[in-house]
Amino acid sequence: MAIFDGKFIRGAAGDVIFKKQGKKQVVQGKSKKAQIDMTQATFDAAFVFGRASTLASYLRAGAHDLISFYDGGMISRFTGECNQILQKASTGKDNVFDFSQDYFSRLNGFEFNGESPVKNYLFAQPMVSLTEQQVTIDLPEMQIPKDLKFPTKAKYCTVAFSVTLFDLNNERYEGQKIQSFEIELNGQPFTIPVRQLNFKGTPGALCVIALGLYYSEKTFAGKAVINNKELSPSAILKAAFCPGEIEIQETWDQMVFNEKKKRKKLDKKKKKATDQ
Repeated sequence: MAIFDGKFIRGAAGDVIFKKQGKKQVVQGKSKKAQIDMTQATFDAAFVFGRASTLASYLRAGAHDLISFYDGGMISRFTGECNQILQKASTGKDNVFDFSQDYFSRLNGFEFNGESPVKNYLFAQPMVSLTEQQVTIDLPEMQIPKDLKFPTKAKYCTVAFSVTLFDLNNERYEGQKIQSFEIELNGQPFTIPVRQLNFKGTPGALCVIALGLYYSEKTFAGKAVINNKELSPSAILKAAFCPGEIEIQETWDQMVFNEKKKRKKLDKKKKKATDQ
């Protein structure tokens, strides 16, 4: 409805909109563009993408301390991978996903920084084994510098691993303390013996293991990290479920998926339109 305030008309009347712009009266036609109603398939795809975007942010946060720098397209690439996973796992029912297939293996080897991928620096392959209660990372014997590349100026390399557990049924997660070890570059080639790292596992939990390489140089004041936007290798080593059935972990942190509220709001709107 349009209202006259004594000098100007404000509001909508018929197919036109009246507004005040400075000291002038402006009359503007209403948009002729018809509103497009989302089909069920379009809405479901949008809902899953929203959920994938939120899940991707939690997965990245689990490896945050290892991702000091990442490339400009990383967030988009990672969200896209998570969307593919959830689209495959979607059952078509509200908020119900079937993860019985190994969909999360899509994330294995995901590089957070395309400018300095881990595969161009670490040539020894860590092996991961999962049980109901434990996550084990076995590193083979390494020949230095053959199996680990050192950039110019780098004297030390810290190889770090993070493990985050996710309960996707109850929307909870738990991070763990990073474990790492340092390799110092010597003047002559040398051998690093096999090494094993152990983290906590939980039956039925999604386990996301990330690794990062931190390079340092030797200065008069001590060690100085030289990682930057062009040199910051970090990647997901493995994403897989621990065997067993998940039970809700009350002490874990809660994940919040806001798209559930949006879906309820839109479903309510659709129901109202149907009842009329």
